[in-house]
Amino acid sequence: EAAVGDLTRVLEEGRSRLDTATVRVIEESLRKIDLAIAEARAALQRDPASGYLNQQIAAHLRRKLALLRLAADAIART
Repeated sequence: EAAVGDLTRVLEEGRSRLDTATVRVIEESLRKIDLAIAEARAALQRDPASGYLNQQIAAHLRRKLALLRLAADAIART
């Protein structure tokens, strides 16, 4: 979670260095990932013992982190 927060700040601070279309795609992808995480967490509240749901949350968080790292790398290269 800390890494996600740090990279989110990098994206916010460097977004003006990226093409607006690129930022739009990144933000839309992040919204989809956040929605998937929220849905999995809601389902996990109904089924707290679900190993599958825990794995899905972890996988979505890894995707979010990977996307934010790519965005941070793109910002660093500009």
